[in-house]
Amino acid sequence: MQKLLDTSGAARPTGSPPQRELFRVPGGVFKGRLAALYMSSTSAIKLIYSDYPHESWSSPQIIVSNSNDSPFSAYMDGSGNIHLVYTDSSKDIKYLEITFASGAWTAGSAVAVVTVDDNYNPFFLIDADENFWCLFVNHNTSGDSKYYVRAKISEDKGTTWGTGPTDPGTALSSGSADIAYVSGCRIGSRVYVVYADGRSSLKYRVYDLLNEIWDTEYSIYSGNYIDDDFDIAVSGDGKLGVTFAVSGENKLYFKEYDGSSWSGVIEVETVLSRSPQIAYFENIPHIFFARHPGNNYCILRKAIKSGSGFTVSDYAPSIGIFDKVFVYDDSASTEYQDKTDEASSETSGDVFHSESSALLDGIEDCLYLGKQSRFYCVAIVLSTAGAGGTVVWEYFDGEDWKRFTPDSGAYHFDSSDKLVYLWEDSESIASDWQVTKVNNQSAYWIRIRVTAGFSTKPIGSQIIAAAKGDDLALVREGA
Repeated sequence: MQKLLDTSGAARPTGSPPQRELFRVPGGVFKGRLAALYMSSTSAIKLIYSDYPHESWSSPQIIVSNSNDSPFSAYMDGSGNIHLVYTDSSKDIKYLEITFASGAWTAGSAVAVVTVDDNYNPFFLIDADENFWCLFVNHNTSGDSKYYVRAKISEDKGTTWGTGPTDPGTALSSGSADIAYVSGCRIGSRVYVVYADGRSSLKYRVYDLLNEIWDTEYSIYSGNYIDDDFDIAVSGDGKLGVTFAVSGENKLYFKEYDGSSWSGVIEVETVLSRSPQIAYFENIPHIFFARHPGNNYCILRKAIKSGSGFTVSDYAPSIGIFDKVFVYDDSASTEYQDKTDEASSETSGDVFHSESSALLDGIEDCLYLGKQSRFYCVAIVLSTAGAGGTVVWEYFDGEDWKRFTPDSGAYHFDSSDKLVYLWEDSESIASDWQVTKVNNQSAYWIRIRVTAGFSTKPIGSQIIAAAKGDDLALVREGA
């Protein structure tokens, strides 16, 4: 299911991959309820929720109205209360408890965690002693102008952080010219802090709660461009799993720490990817991520540990590469030509019929897009935009081709990069759309048919069933 919840003008509506924004209530009368936090604008953080079977969501509730347009993070405790840390408009870190009672969440008053210099990308957790932790990135604007990963602790449930708001906290990193990103977790009596530093290294430090000391800094991986595309999770048997995308290498990796040593680096997939999220199910790591096939579009993928490697597949059948793409020239000697491979790649100007040298040309020419599952969007990238022509969009209803107007509006291949929403989301797909055969291939087909010829013929580069969202938020069970 892909359900449209809201639209947003924020830079990162669903936050940053290492942070937490989506939760499931762990117990009580409302056990299983999903709660999501997101930025609905450049300054507002809202909360929505949904009960099983999650076909509808509540009206958005404003939680914060003075947020900076930057990622925030949250944590749900065992009672369903949500603990939120965010950067406000003054670039201070604030803490806010959103209490859960009688099926409703109520936001309290914000408390300043740190007000020294500029601060970003906070992360919240609760340790084994029930102390509150806020991990964040401090931009030392009053000093060397570097970015430092820092930690502050509250021993009174968020009322006081360290010695007060002007206490900068403990510096965990040595400082970098580039912004950092941080995440954390608790395993027994130890707190693990994992952070991307200098856009080239993934590092971690450990705090021993029994002895109240920090261990030295260790390197997990160094590579060509590591930003916030990493995530961590703890297995039921106490292992720490880390997944991270190295965009300069076009690779997604996984490493695991068993409490005494790290595994080797396991390559999950060789692909340009974003926003990996990791969770353990029955102590088996599952990784969810956004594959980037080109032109800033993304395809949701999942990877499950199997033996010494991972089995990787598309996560949602409605999003991905088309199973078949045919271009049809009504006046050609060979009317149908298969352009499935060309449509899946980002190679410029290779999707066209060889006899017309066009994706679409004269009246009754067609573009057929087929998948084994119903889909709701089409990303169309052209090397040459068309002009002068008109098309109609059609699907097969079991008896005939049925004309419809895409939810995003009419599109006549007159712009070079267009995301066409056939329907608002996967819940809104026409219920009478049926499988049929085109050129002896069975699928759910969309037919785009020319009703007025083109004066400038469109030529295609990439045509896939994908959108441009890439900041994933994985449901977290309780915390």
